[in-house]
Amino acid sequence: MNALTAIKPDDITTFLGSIPAEEYERRAKLRSYRNAASGMIASTESGTARQLAWLVVEYATPNLYAEAPAEWLDKLNLLSKRLMLTAMQVEEMDLLLREVSHA
Repeated sequence: MNALTAIKPDDITTFLGSIPAEEYERRAKLRSYRNAASGMIASTESGTARQLAWLVVEYATPNLYAEAPAEWLDKLNLLSKRLMLTAMQVEEMDLLLREVSHA
């Protein structure tokens, strides 16, 4: 029996082929932000947090597999991070307001 196992490529490798490790890391981080934002869209009760998460999805999705310089991917990751942090803060603030108004 052959001891080698086939490694199945993920979505980034499938669409972009072999890319440098640094670029792969940037795109994988962007994919993580996009996936986290998608989860927030489905789970938050805060309309504002949902809108911010949608912005992450709308920016990240078309750029995840598109050709882009490293600096662009870095800036997009930073934007996605900031939007997600803001969305989480807004969600927390909205929760506090709901608790106060129901007390």
